[in-house]
Amino acid sequence: MTAGVELFDSEIVFESFMPDANERVVAHGPEEVEAFMREFLGSWRDYRLFGEEFREVGKDKVFVAGHQAATGRQSGVAVEGPMCSVWTFRNGKIVGLVFEPDRQTALEAAGLSE
Repeated sequence: MTAGVELFDSEIVFESFMPDANERVVAHGPEEVEAFMREFLGSWRDYRLFGEEFREVGKDKVFVAGHQAATGRQSGVAVEGPMCSVWTFRNGKIVGLVFEPDRQTALEAAGLSE
């Protein structure tokens, strides 16, 4: 799975809240992000991420609100819930990416408020 990795800046920092572990995961560089995503997606069938609201924040950042849906690979249980993200760009590449299910926390990460 390397789809999209070419869009990452060599200094990308990826951060995501992992509710099942009750902690944040931080990955640095395309290789760490790819390794994390490979492991994360290995637990799911049909993982989908839907963007429903897009807000430009300055010239280099985008806030996206939406939801995610997937089916557990082992359990077969379908899950769905909110997911927001903050994308930061430098020279046309993604240098920062934060995934956060809590809208207010994601807005704050983007430097926004309701």
